[in-house]
Amino acid sequence: MINPRLFPNTKITVVNETDHRMQHTETELSSRRTPVLGSALWAAYGDALGWISELTTNERSLLKRTAGKPLIKPISWKRRIGGRTGIVVDLPQGCYSDDTQLRLATGRAIRSEGFDVEAFAKVELPVWLSYALGGGRATSLAATKLIRRSTPWFANTFKGWNNSGGNGAAMRIQPHVWSTYNPGNEESFLPDVIRNSICTHSHPTGLMGAVLHALSLAHAMVAGHHPSPDELLTLTKVAEQLPDIMKHDMEVHTIWRSAFEQTSGSFDEAWAHAVAETKEAIRIACDYSPQMQGAARYTAMIDRLKLRDRERRGSGILTAIAAVGLLWCEDQPVEALRIAANAIGTDTDTIATMAGAILGVNVKEEPPVDVLDIDLFRHEVDRLVSIASGGQPENHHYPDLLQWSAPKTRADALTRTQDDMLYVRGLGHVKAESNPIASPKKDFGWQWIKLETGQTLLIKRRRNLMNVVDRKVHSFSSSAMSSASHDVNVQGQKSSQNYDSYPTEESPRQAIEKKSVISSDSQLDLEVALKFLAEHKNDDKLIGSALRRVVNIGSLGQIAVFTATLIDYLRTSDVPTEKK
Repeated sequence: MINPRLFPNTKITVVNETDHRMQHTETELSSRRTPVLGSALWAAYGDALGWISELTTNERSLLKRTAGKPLIKPISWKRRIGGRTGIVVDLPQGCYSDDTQLRLATGRAIRSEGFDVEAFAKVELPVWLSYALGGGRATSLAATKLIRRSTPWFANTFKGWNNSGGNGAAMRIQPHVWSTYNPGNEESFLPDVIRNSICTHSHPTGLMGAVLHALSLAHAMVAGHHPSPDELLTLTKVAEQLPDIMKHDMEVHTIWRSAFEQTSGSFDEAWAHAVAETKEAIRIACDYSPQMQGAARYTAMIDRLKLRDRERRGSGILTAIAAVGLLWCEDQPVEALRIAANAIGTDTDTIATMAGAILGVNVKEEPPVDVLDIDLFRHEVDRLVSIASGGQPENHHYPDLLQWSAPKTRADALTRTQDDMLYVRGLGHVKAESNPIASPKKDFGWQWIKLETGQTLLIKRRRNLMNVVDRKVHSFSSSAMSSASHDVNVQGQKSSQNYDSYPTEESPRQAIEKKSVISSDSQLDLEVALKFLAEHKNDDKLIGSALRRVVNIGSLGQIAVFTATLIDYLRTSDVPTEKK
């Protein structure tokens, strides 16, 4: 049923939720597709428009990007990719940034059985590094750490993980709302929003941004309008219940939360502080002169929120509020996103894309300029809407995660098959859209390619691509998904070693050789312990001894991670344990 806490003033008649997914008629399916398509297209449009002005410091630098023309619609333009050692590339009209790339990755990981967080964390995020157009520091650090096989999504403790309060999670979680059977009940989508978010953003500010944006989008889908100031405050009361929702998720409540509290103290207190911060920011955003409208009102709002300050510009909470607040200032979609894109000094693309997702729900017309890969967006919307209605659309075929090793570097994702076809590990076969563009030192290059699904990527690559050998495997997820899939074993140019078994981190340390999980300073090294577990998982005596040592000297979070990994091995292993 529609949750009265989420929509206290909305009178909606709904069917009994028993067998809810099977009760959708063709008419209901069509009525769901229209708002979801609008949300997806306007979100991508806002990203494509706002990305042009992202990180510009003044009008002069923006005009340089737009060839002296005002920024009123997405255009083709130039941008440096790959940092100082990278290249300057021509970006086509409607080209979108990491915001939409990660939104597509999220959607791809949503299957008819549910959200495959393992595939998202261990395949999508590491491979995204090779074709990322932009990307925040926390997301990039988190994705890099997830390359390691020993790093679980629910304990991704990269450097600064507990301070990751940016908007990198909030900007990508819309597919969880689009694909839910009942956006009027927050518990039908918030658990997956949480799982998605903590793969990269564990600070309550970043997590709150994702939760508040998801609730705002759901409100637009059910109520038929974006949240008013009072309604947005009501949504914070719903968000306040997040710790209770987390209790139903073992990895999140037991392991992730334990690791967080080991480092940062009480999560309940931190979350209460985030809720209070959100309510205060909403009140500040609403404090304006009634005579102000449009760009003037939006400018006053972002100034009050200090969204041009470097430390606050990418805040998850403030971005989620600004995306809704923009619609209080201007409700015409083209003009609203133009205002956001021209607010130099703010996070233009992320505010515009999140606002576009909300306003697009109730806009009948499509954006005036097609975004890149528009047919892909239409197809993905159809697939997610089918999932919401209880359908069984074809899922993306991920590799078997028990045998998968992510590309070790950003240039290793693009490979070549025996029949000379290009292949992106984890994502599938691709077609070249351009010749490689060499870096200044000519050691690496970038190449425009297109996936079979229709997504265009500018991917970093080696001069000489690794060869691959096709091999059938079975797709895997934490939900025991079992559809057949194709992935590859990659071979180095001079080696027949299975690439998926290449180490993705340092060689085993002396502690493992001595059958020990304790480092020289008598402190637990969790990565050494997990590596030891992987190598000796079928030896009851050694694993029992290791478990005892972990319990004796490990933190609560480390014990939880080790135990959960052991359980996962025991559940998935087909090899009987040895009796010693």
